[in-house]
Amino acid sequence: MSDRPMSEKHRELLRKNYVPISRDLHANHVIPYLYQEGVLTEEMKQRLDSIPDERRQEKSRKLLDMLPTRGHRAFTVFKTSMEESGFPFLAKLLDEPPPPELPKNIEGAESAVSIEDVPDGPLKWLRLKFQPYKSSASAQKMIRGCEALELGAKLLGDSDYEEPEGVVKIVEGFMIQERLNPRSLNRVLYKSDHLDLNQERLGALLTSMEDKNRAFSSCLLLQAAPLPVDENRAAEIRKVLQVILKKGEVDPLHKYLHHVYCMLGGTILEMNYDDPSPALPACTSALTYRQDYALAVHLAAECSMVLSPADAVEQFHRYLQLAPPCDKRFHWAHYFLAILYSRQSEQEKAEEHYKLATEKEKNLLPSYKVGWAKEQAQMVLSEVPTP
Repeated sequence: MSDRPMSEKHRELLRKNYVPISRDLHANHVIPYLYQEGVLTEEMKQRLDSIPDERRQEKSRKLLDMLPTRGHRAFTVFKTSMEESGFPFLAKLLDEPPPPELPKNIEGAESAVSIEDVPDGPLKWLRLKFQPYKSSASAQKMIRGCEALELGAKLLGDSDYEEPEGVVKIVEGFMIQERLNPRSLNRVLYKSDHLDLNQERLGALLTSMEDKNRAFSSCLLLQAAPLPVDENRAAEIRKVLQVILKKGEVDPLHKYLHHVYCMLGGTILEMNYDDPSPALPACTSALTYRQDYALAVHLAAECSMVLSPADAVEQFHRYLQLAPPCDKRFHWAHYFLAILYSRQSEQEKAEEHYKLATEKEKNLLPSYKVGWAKEQAQMVLSEVPTP
């Protein structure tokens, strides 16, 4: 058997159907096929054969316990063995559920999109969501990012987690999609309805990478980015930046320095909302490498809301000039402007931007969320005394 492990998704299907399969399966009918296909070793077959037929359920349970240790082919071979030996009703229990929210057609801003029009891949369901809006820059960014993520996952899987270029492509996908949140990163990497990577195997590859390898910075970042938001995450991202800056333009992450700095700035900001001054240098550095990077402008503006409200107003307006209307933070900027103008007693402007924010929410792409800025704006505006 291949040393590539069984996926978490297949392990979970076996676990969820452990009781009905162990109860109804006659293991003697599938053991020969599993042995023939190399799923069971001769020693395993002998151990199973030694269990008397009157302890049929025990034999089935023992077989089910063995399967997750027998590599990625074991699930499919086991399912086939049940289909061909008179247990198709049990094999059907192992059918993989469709990805969430995978409609036959998506009615979008442009036209209906057929499933057949979109290439297969673990993130196909997500790409389908964005396909009707593919004329927008935000949707294009998400689709291209998904494609890079899927390519990276394929490179890893095909190489039994030995090809570091897979890591480079996955990190590139995250950079393209401008992801910051560690929960989002972990979901994409390891959830069964996303890339469903083997965390242990990936971790072994990431920690084994040497400095001389071109994928070194990507491996460091893929270790740092999924960490919880705390000082350790910030410290690990700083290490990544040091490596990129040391290697210069030959490093594959050099062209994404602006976003890596945003990851650092966003981490520090989330830890220090009351005094975001430590986050501002990272945002400024991001803008040094890309002056028109809308995300960096938005993060800098969030810092300035506390440090210099007048600058924050200017920065949020600058962001609105740079960002596409479907950007996930576009409505946030209007909510934040409503807050700032309200605090400056410019109530007419505050109400105008609040109204604009609610209108811009309609432009949100699928999977984007309204976020907490709306509640904050509602709270601030409700505190304004009625004349």
